[in-house]
This record gives sequence, C-alpha cells and structure tokens, in this order.
Amino acid sequence: MRLANQSQRQLRKLKDADAAANSNRIEVEWIKIMERANINALLDKRDSDDPTLQVASLMDMVDTKAYAAAPKILRLLKSPAADIRSSAAYALGYLGRQDLKSVGAALMDSLDDPEEIVRSEVVEALGELSYIQAVASIEYLLRNDASPLVRASAAEALGALGVSEALSTLELALLDVDEDDSVRAFAANSIGLLATEQLLPKIAEYARSEHSLSVKAELLAAMYCQGEIGAINQLLSLLDNADESLAINILNILTDLTERQMR
Repeated sequence: MRLANQSQRQLRKLKDADAAANSNRIEVEWIKIMERANINALLDKRDSDDPTLQVASLMDMVDTKAYAAAPKILRLLKSPAADIRSSAAYALGYLGRQDLKSVGAALMDSLDDPEEIVRSEVVEALGELSYIQAVASIEYLLRNDASPLVRASAAEALGALGVSEALSTLELALLDVDEDDSVRAFAANSIGLLATEQLLPKIAEYARSEHSLSVKAELLAAMYCQGEIGAINQLLSLLDNADESLAINILNILTDLTERQMR
C-alpha cells in the first residue's frame, strides 16, 4: 500500500510538472503572438502616407524593443522626408544589432545624406551599434563635415566605438582652435573613454591650458576616468562661477561618471 501511494504521488507530481510546462509554453507562444501583432500594427503605421504616423511608429518600435522590425525599417533611410530618414536611423541604432551586417551597411550608405540631422543620427546609430567598420568614415566626418552638429556626433560616436586608433583624430579636433567648442568637448569626452593612463600627463596639460570651460570640464572628467581622483574637485570648483549652460553640462558629466562606475 505504501508503495502504491508513493507511485500515485510521483504520478501526480509528473502530471503537475507537465501541466506547468504546458502552461509556460502556452504563455511564451501567446507573448510571441502579441509581439507579432504589435509589430504588424506598428508596421502598418510605418507604411502610412502620414509622416507624423511614420515617425510615431518608429519611436514606438524603439520603446517596445521591436527588434524584428529592423530589416523593414531600412527602406525608410531613402524616404524623401528628412525627418523620416533621421527617425529611421535613430530607430536602427537601437533595433539593428540582431541584423548588424545589413543595418550597418545601409547606415554607411547614408553618411553622405544631404541633411545634417540625418547624417548626425546615422553617425550616432553606427556608434550605438558598435559598427567598427564605420570608424574611418566617422573620423573623416569629424575633420571634414561642414556641419558642427555632425562633427560633434562623430566625436561622440568614436568614443562609443571604442577603437583607440581614433585617438589621434580626436586629439586633432580637440586642439583645433577654429573648431566649435561643442565638437571639442565631445572629442575630450571620447578621449577620456579611449585613453590609457600613459596619456594622463598630456590630458592634464590640455586641461591646464584650456580656455573654454565646457571643454575643460570634459578634460577634467577624462583625467578622473584615468585615475586622477583629484580632478573631480577641480571639476566641482567650476560650478562656483558657472552660468546655467555650464552648470547643466557639469551635472550631466557627473551623472555620466556615476553611471560608468555602476556598470
């Protein structure tokens, strides 16, 4: 009798486990069905003739992490509307990693878009995707694009790409006295990401001689990233006489430094 009861209990456990497994499978399949339905609804908006709906659809795809939609977004890089092309590039920067080869190649083809906002979003998307094949092209844009917006995006993207060979190009941008300060600041930020401790004396010298406070702030942050703990006090001291714009920049830098330490 005891053996029979044990067998019945074991049988019930097996049945319960099987039922739980079936329930989990059904739940997973249901989630997949809902995801496909959601993506299809967003794709319907993407195919709309209304640019406002198209942009909203692309942003919704990013928010819902609709990675499967990335290949179908590619054609919007050729849209006649600049806001659609820029939004498509932005979306691909977040959704394109699973199809990196084709997405990266399509974005590269858009680096010469006539609109600066599109080129800027394309560059940032390539950085977000860590598409290493784009490094040389982005270095070229940093030194040669007519738009400071695009050059700033290029400087930022080179830091995200993580290729130390770009340091020399970033350094040229930083030391270019005719360059826009926003571009130089992003170059300083990326130098901090790519540099090693061996470059710390050079970065410290740049910080001492820098006249632009926004660029100096980024150089001090770069020093801190390379182990110069005292640089944080110098950075905080810039807040004493900072205007609103500089104060916001410094607070953003401090937030960024905190997030890096938490990774």
